[in-house]
Amino acid sequence: MNKPAEKTCFHCGEPVPPATDLAVEIGGQSRAMCCAGCRAVASLIHSAGLDRYYDFRDALPERPDAPEADPGRFAAWDRDAVLDFHAGPETNGRRSIVLVLENVHCAACAWLVHRYLGQYPGVSETRLDVGDGRLHLTFDPAQTPLSALAAALERIGYPPHLDTPDSGLDRDRNERRRMLRYLIVAALGMMQVMSYALANYIGGAGDMDPETEHFFRLISMIVAVPVALYAGQPFYRSALQHLRQRHLGLDVPVAAAILLALFSSVAITLFGSGEVYFDSVVMFVFFLLLGRFAVMLARQQSGAVHSALARALPGQARRLTETGSEAVGLVELQEGDRVQVADGDVVPADGVVTEGDASVDESLLSGESEPRRRAPGDAVLAGSLVTGGSLQLRIERIGRATVISGIADLLSEARRRRPRLAQLADRAAAWFIALILVSTGLAAIYWWNADPARVIPVTLAMLVVACPCALALGTPTALASATRGLAREGVLTANPDALEGLPKISHVVFDKTGTLTEPGTRLAEVRPAPDMDRDRVLALAGALERVSNHPVARAFTGFDRGLVVQGGKSVAGAGVVGRIDGRRYWLGRSAWVAEQAGVALAEAGEGIWLALLAEGAEQPAWIRVEARFRAGARALIERLNAIGVEVILASGDRRVNVDSAAIELGIGESHAEMLPEDKLALIERLQRSGAVVAMVGDGINDAPVLAGADISIALAEGAAIARTQADLVATGRDLQPLVALFQRAPAVRRIIRQNLVWALSYNLCALPLAAAGLVPPWAAAIGMSASSIAVVVNARRLGRAQDRQTIQSGSERPVVAEAA
Repeated sequence: MNKPAEKTCFHCGEPVPPATDLAVEIGGQSRAMCCAGCRAVASLIHSAGLDRYYDFRDALPERPDAPEADPGRFAAWDRDAVLDFHAGPETNGRRSIVLVLENVHCAACAWLVHRYLGQYPGVSETRLDVGDGRLHLTFDPAQTPLSALAAALERIGYPPHLDTPDSGLDRDRNERRRMLRYLIVAALGMMQVMSYALANYIGGAGDMDPETEHFFRLISMIVAVPVALYAGQPFYRSALQHLRQRHLGLDVPVAAAILLALFSSVAITLFGSGEVYFDSVVMFVFFLLLGRFAVMLARQQSGAVHSALARALPGQARRLTETGSEAVGLVELQEGDRVQVADGDVVPADGVVTEGDASVDESLLSGESEPRRRAPGDAVLAGSLVTGGSLQLRIERIGRATVISGIADLLSEARRRRPRLAQLADRAAAWFIALILVSTGLAAIYWWNADPARVIPVTLAMLVVACPCALALGTPTALASATRGLAREGVLTANPDALEGLPKISHVVFDKTGTLTEPGTRLAEVRPAPDMDRDRVLALAGALERVSNHPVARAFTGFDRGLVVQGGKSVAGAGVVGRIDGRRYWLGRSAWVAEQAGVALAEAGEGIWLALLAEGAEQPAWIRVEARFRAGARALIERLNAIGVEVILASGDRRVNVDSAAIELGIGESHAEMLPEDKLALIERLQRSGAVVAMVGDGINDAPVLAGADISIALAEGAAIARTQADLVATGRDLQPLVALFQRAPAVRRIIRQNLVWALSYNLCALPLAAAGLVPPWAAAIGMSASSIAVVVNARRLGRAQDRQTIQSGSERPVVAEAA
């Protein structure tokens, strides 16, 4: 192998030290390496057959350290406690985990990581987000342990870290600092160069002697060149990446304009005569960075709810032991552990109350403004705040399996999804960029013949003023702001496209049980038996229903008066039976009670009636229970009727109950005793008639029906939030968030249209003016940046402003995740 002639490292680009003879054959050529670390990484890439990484990359990686000699560096990651906390369970024993990688710069990094890890057994998915360095990895620890995958990532130059609540904050903070450095350098350079150009502007052309003018040009060049090359890096890298992918991205004309103005001005200063544009270059870089900085802040703020959820968990928990208690980190908690949560503490993991009684504030998770009382047997969620007491919990879900982690993942996935309208805008922007380049070329030919001195300023102005940044930003920024605003009201957006499509809905189909009504029932009427009064009836019913998990049992909570049931038994779909004070009692459907007791019982009337019969008695006590409508149900139906949407009730419940609910809520069309396939057939029939249908269900039992609707909305509490596959998820107990959703949806569409109309109008008007030579380069820079900032500011109204229409008695709901 011949000694290579390169003077810089082929892998990292740093100088090769003298007398260093390290090389790797890549692409059929010997490539010089500056150190053993670069040689090791390049050798791994070459041996894996991934040499094309060097063709795809548009940024040089950092120089890696020498390969870690200790093979057990990541051994702790294979511990069950670490996997249970950080890696959510998947099917067939697989695990899903998020790792944060260092040194991720471009799409080539994602390509390399995907190809390299894909060679390991058991790795089924690798998805690397280049923007934040988060790797979503699905693997089988029985085939390849996590430690081996982590070591593999480090060997190819991407040291991994476990994702923590602070990692997102660190990424955002580092991004802001980096952008601020670029922005400050550009601002200082702009002020300095403008001060040099000011003398020429004030004096006028020809009033300054040539030597002085040349001097000012030289010092302007000395300042402008490093400023433009350093502060313009984000645009150059992005443009190079797009060109390598054979795609005309937004930064292609931007980078072309900066470099054309810069190097033509350098050439004129050093070798010729004519106008220079150092002031326009640095001004353009500054204003463009200012626009990008505003976009970055809006994007980071749209993820603030996700960050607030991630930070909600405490740093440690108080685990109970046989001898007392101990403080442990959350990663050390295991399912089945018992923990103590004191007044004012945050619940560390999902669990069930075993001892104690306290109020639990779940506003961060569901938007509920009032704390909910929790007693033994009740479930509590990680991230909830305990107030007015203390609780002992048995841990049931930890880490990635908790509800709060599921919500965070849902929001994170929504942020990664590129909305359909945004994809269309991107394609339109690519065609528009091609139009800009062609138009600029034609204009340059015209001005070369008409007035050669104006070729460069006209070309620069056209490239700059017509950059379709606002067109590309208008839709995703609006949807991101709306997503954030809805999350604060208790609606999670899993599919951003649903927000844009919601105003097109013509029909909304509601499930009844668990959707319009709350789980369980409420006591409506009591008809005592001849030998017992009302209080005795309720006490007996309360005691008997303690042995049942049926939703009807909730109507009798607290009425038992300490009565003890012996031999209690619950019969599915029928009722309960047990002995109280030595006497047997039956409580349930009248037909079942009559059969068990051997007596004849007539129906009590319409509705849900339960018969309570004592052994040896002939006349039962009758108890009527009824469904409890969720708060906001009537307001939601009224809102839909007001905007002309047809509401349909489709339920599996009996006809009498469905009709009663429809009448009480003001729903004109109702269907009873429907199976899931019947509901799906109803939706498909509506769609065939041209209707655009939204389905509102509980997210789990209605999953097939939700999947068949044009837009699916689920009401989910607790663990169901993380399992639902709906487009939109309301996380509270009431329907008020959906009222806000339908109020806000027209504003989302209106803001998107405003942004698109503004962006297109600006570009179509500005391009001819620039081609006519009426827009100087500095004005083009200001106009382009101002258009981008305008659409961002307009979109952010969706995240800030509450809809001022009355939702419930003129009051507004408390927001979710106020910490965000």
